Amino acid sequence: MSRKLGKIMVEDVVTIKQSATIKQAAELMNSHEIGCLIVSDQEKPIGILTERDILKRVVCKSRQSQKTKVREIMSRPLITASPHVHAGEAAKLMLERNIKKLPIVESERLMGLVTITDLLRSPGVIEFLNKISLDGTPTHIRKALGMYLDQAKLHRRSCPLNTKESLAMGCLGISCMWWVGDECAVAKLARLMSTEEYVETELIQEDSSPLPT
Repeated sequence: MSRKLGKIMVEDVVTIKQSATIKQAAELMNSHEIGCLIVSDQEKPIGILTERDILKRVVCKSRQSQKTKVREIMSRPLITASPHVHAGEAAKLMLERNIKKLPIVESERLMGLVTITDLLRSPGVIEFLNKISLDGTPTHIRKALGMYLDQAKLHRRSCPLNTKESLAMGCLGISCMWWVGDECAVAKLARLMSTEEYVETELIQEDSSPLPT
């Protein structure tokens, strides 16, 4: 069972009022070196503003950041979760709703924030997601998952360089630098090292090596 969000979330969440300008929001993001702001109204979270929102709805449309208000481009309604929800279920929700950041709210009060990366790094989440279908997951979300999910479901083999606790991809096949001919060189070496034949061959070759002159 994965951990609850209350144990994973970041509690120090930066918020902004919906009446603020996009210029003010961008400056706030820059000063805190973050990619999103939770929009609040009388301390109640009502929306979220991300870098992607600013790029798509302001920059790409040549709108003036000094005049455009946060409420005009923020994403709403706000999708939230309780701090008592398990990380695996939260990750599933985020994939279904196509979001990368999830505010944690209890009794209409903002408690914290988790990202999809936070959840993927949490113990038990990878195993949970590997048991469910990810059909229909948007491409940009799949890219975020690519370095975490075990691709053995697709390739029918796991990368021998990875352990269960690692956060890396499964077998890449012929695209991998360790793929030689029609086989993984690392897997072949590991197989040979596990046999007595490999040990005996190495000993014979070592004994038969010419002496230095």
